[in-house]
Amino acid sequence: MATTSAPLPEGVIKVDGMLWKPKPGATATAEEFTAARTSFREINRDGRWNPWVLDERRAELDEAMAIMDQWTRAEPGHRRLTMKQMEARWEREDRRLERERAAADKQREARKKHYDPERAQARLSLLEDQSFFEHLQTELVAFRDGSRSPGMESIKRQKEMAELETKIESAQKSVKRLEAEVGDPEEVIDENGWLPSERRDDLLLQYKYDREFAVRDLRKQLAELQSAYKASKDRKERSDLRSKISISQRKIDDLLAVPELAAEQMCSECATPMFKHGWVTPPYDGPCPAWPGWAKQIQRAREILRTAAEANKRDKKPPVPPPPKPEPLAIIPSGLPIAEITARLTELQKQFPDAEVRRGRANRWELWPAKR
Repeated sequence: MATTSAPLPEGVIKVDGMLWKPKPGATATAEEFTAARTSFREINRDGRWNPWVLDERRAELDEAMAIMDQWTRAEPGHRRLTMKQMEARWEREDRRLERERAAADKQREARKKHYDPERAQARLSLLEDQSFFEHLQTELVAFRDGSRSPGMESIKRQKEMAELETKIESAQKSVKRLEAEVGDPEEVIDENGWLPSERRDDLLLQYKYDREFAVRDLRKQLAELQSAYKASKDRKERSDLRSKISISQRKIDDLLAVPELAAEQMCSECATPMFKHGWVTPPYDGPCPAWPGWAKQIQRAREILRTAAEANKRDKKPPVPPPPKPEPLAIIPSGLPIAEITARLTELQKQFPDAEVRRGRANRWELWPAKR
């Protein structure tokens, strides 16, 4: 036999499994209260991943909170927790988290003795080869369906595809060999006893804050660039500013397009989502710098730049010092008695018979070599 719920008292509504009623003197309707709760939750949910939303929608948030404050819980005997009870709850939660952290630290310390540097390195090579294998397959599909270089001659296209097939075969063999050597990549610890999943948790948090800082900074830069563009009258400067505005806007759009991520979507070696690792830029940010093959390429590039900088430093001639600033042969300050000035000029004439007397700063007398 079906049961029917008891009718709610007049003025009481049920929202999200909870009973609510207006406070005395409330002006917000039930519909407004329900809409305010929905808006409040939506803004805060969005703000967890995009914190700037809390600033941009502050007025909406304040309005929703003002409406929500006009209603209260309506369950019989319901009582809100006191501040003391809330603090006690927070303390219990802190103690629970501390116990979990201590247990995790103990487990990591115990795992450290099982660290195998060769296996850890092989795991990174496996991740790199798997990524490159997928890249080669994507390239081959693009050549076959004509989306890659549609104007390419047929003979050259066939040659490119044959080379890709050879590379794919080699990459596949490498992946299989490394899979057998590594086993489950998620069980390979680092030198500190951390599992990949544990590192992803921390790296997701780092990426979240890096992304927030980058978006806020880029928005500030974009506003400054747009203001400078509006104020500029120079054609070349405006062209340069348009280019910078476009680049900044593209970076912002790229960051804003990243949806809220789970730890499983992060790279275990750097604060980058795995879907941002790839071999073509854009749309990818590039391979992970911890992958061995890519790390060697980066090291080689740095070495080339360092060598070039050192060579340039050796070959660079020291700057020629500027010519010395001309100075007068002698100076007679103003304000002296005529007799003293005459005496000084007589003495200086003996030393510099061909000198010229010129008026200097602060009405002083200056003796300079005669112009020739």
